[in-house]
Amino acid sequence: MSFWNFFGRMAISDEGETIQRISDTTSISSDGTTYTKMGNTTVGSDGSLFTQTGSFSSDGSTRMGSTATGLGAVFNKRDDVWPGSLQSRCGMDDDDF
Repeated sequence: MSFWNFFGRMAISDEGETIQRISDTTSISSDGTTYTKMGNTTVGSDGSLFTQTGSFSSDGSTRMGSTATGLGAVFNKRDDVWPGSLQSRCGMDDDDF
């Protein structure tokens, strides 16, 4: 299982793979895979499928702030909105992958 760090609209794994968020529903991986998010489900052009349940993904990974424990959790919505953050004040966050 890989570990991921988030930097704005980009996520980088400890194995060197990157995923760039292109829009609210589309992300592209450095290996050429396109991921499309539909509600709590993300489908990859390589046949992968991830479903978010709370902070966990169907592949067993989880997202905690700006890190994720696996690929599926990269597409999870952040649950840790800190008081005083841009997201809590304005309902938006430029680093919400």
